[in-house]
Amino acid sequence: MGQGNKNRKPRDAARNATPSLLEKIDINSAQKGSKDSVSILGGTVRVLYWESILSDSVRASVTFTDAGNTLSTSKMTRRGRRPTAKKVSAVEGLPIEGSEEVYLKFADNNGVTLDFGKKNNNSLYVNERKDLPTGNETTDKSYMLDLAPLEWITNEKGGYNVRKVFSGQISDSAKKILKDVLKTKKDLDIERTNSTLDFCGNNTKPYFTLNDLATKAVRSGTRKNGETAGYFFWETSDSYHFKSIDTLMAQDYKIKILYNESSEGIPEGYQARALSMETANKVNVQQKLERGAYSNAYKSIDPFSGEYTNKLYDAFKIAAGDEVKLAGVELPALNEAFNVKEDDTEFSKVSFQLASTGQLNMGSISDQLQNSKKLNFDGAAIFNQAKMRYNQLFASQVTIVLPGDFSLHAGDSVVVDIPQTDTTENKACGDEVDQRTSGKYLISDLCHYITAKDTYTKLVLIRDSFGRKVTSNKGEDPMDFFT
Repeated sequence: MGQGNKNRKPRDAARNATPSLLEKIDINSAQKGSKDSVSILGGTVRVLYWESILSDSVRASVTFTDAGNTLSTSKMTRRGRRPTAKKVSAVEGLPIEGSEEVYLKFADNNGVTLDFGKKNNNSLYVNERKDLPTGNETTDKSYMLDLAPLEWITNEKGGYNVRKVFSGQISDSAKKILKDVLKTKKDLDIERTNSTLDFCGNNTKPYFTLNDLATKAVRSGTRKNGETAGYFFWETSDSYHFKSIDTLMAQDYKIKILYNESSEGIPEGYQARALSMETANKVNVQQKLERGAYSNAYKSIDPFSGEYTNKLYDAFKIAAGDEVKLAGVELPALNEAFNVKEDDTEFSKVSFQLASTGQLNMGSISDQLQNSKKLNFDGAAIFNQAKMRYNQLFASQVTIVLPGDFSLHAGDSVVVDIPQTDTTENKACGDEVDQRTSGKYLISDLCHYITAKDTYTKLVLIRDSFGRKVTSNKGEDPMDFFT
């Protein structure tokens, strides 16, 4: 970064750090026949909201104080003649015991609103009520409500298990499970696959089956099997997602974030300044080798033909092609002593499987007989590569805190530029961007923290590679302003 930013007027970021607007926290009674509802908006102390690509559902928690005079109830006198009015707490009067439907709505200071309720088919439900110690003798009591979506709870309910036989593209099967088995009415963001699979649900739970299918999926458009595979299944406030690792790594970034310890405003080319940041190198060499992240041997026997398959995969050679989409420039460099040798005798992980020839073919008898000689699932080209790809993730991790930004979601990409540390003052306020750790990252975990005083968004950012590589259809790279 040169001197190009000094003559530019910085934009004011302080307005985004002010408290967001809590618009609605309504709890509806779960009692049979009751239409009672109570708002705890006035007593709310804190709201937390989470999303993660490693989580099947969004989650939220609400901490509130109940003064004990929220609801009015009527009770008969001992002689049963006159009802007497009495003020009681929301917890006692509704009552709040678990499974109550909750409408939750809040907006950030840029006008982005997250709205959970019946209108959007995304109501939250009380999974657990926790009574919190008050530390005093007043009548006020504090509670924390653990909130979860309907599907997260019904996933455990009888009658929602995956029992049928499925055939065809994995993406089509994922859609059928969400719509027909889990019976969700939410929007679906399902990336088309280039891998078919015949399988029986075997009475498994929907979320379990969807995550299992994710490990067997190859994205549409892949020209050469055996180089990349693996999907994620997760939920955000707007939809369920079923998308490939490579699509997530290659997608356009949503915003550009700068972190340094300067007190100036946001330089041109960026949309946010991180308030705090922690970086972590997640490359544990022994662990990565143990799990076969970079070299993996696949051995199988075809029970139909007796054919023996022995294939060795080198992640560094595969990444040099155009099928694998890296967020950065290159996979972590390993010492030459750990590289795969040309004679194919050295590898760090070996997988054994029986080939899936003849497994669960569907259709007419003649078609089944013909297809019985074909692989149902190509473990060497899909299972093995998915395992390698999953283990290549989390090579680099950055955790940052921003002023509340509800437009961000788990699964989005952002650019984070991290200046090199000024060795004289040990501060990240220099003009030179660290080209190794800066660049595009994927939001793996997100938490919105909302109180009456503060609103923050905490992001856990990951990527599979190192080196700053920023390409976009949004226009100029922010680095263009500093050259």
